[in-house]
Amino acid sequence: MTELAVKKEIKAGLEGLRGKIEGLVEITVNIDPLASSNCDLMLDSLFDSEEALKNYAVHPAHVAVAENQVKP
Repeated sequence: MTELAVKKEIKAGLEGLRGKIEGLVEITVNIDPLASSNCDLMLDSLFDSEEALKNYAVHPAHVAVAENQVKP
């Protein structure tokens, strides 16, 4: 799998969490950073509270994306 294909898979997985996790207001993954950037991708997310962020971190849907798409 190409690097771009991996990035697209991660983007689809994370952005697919929208509407599935309570308190997750917005989620966007940028897979085309600036040339001067030192990152491969960027996650930008908005939660309605700090508790919602904590719940997102351990939510089974998020954990599945992290374990199956991000970590490998």
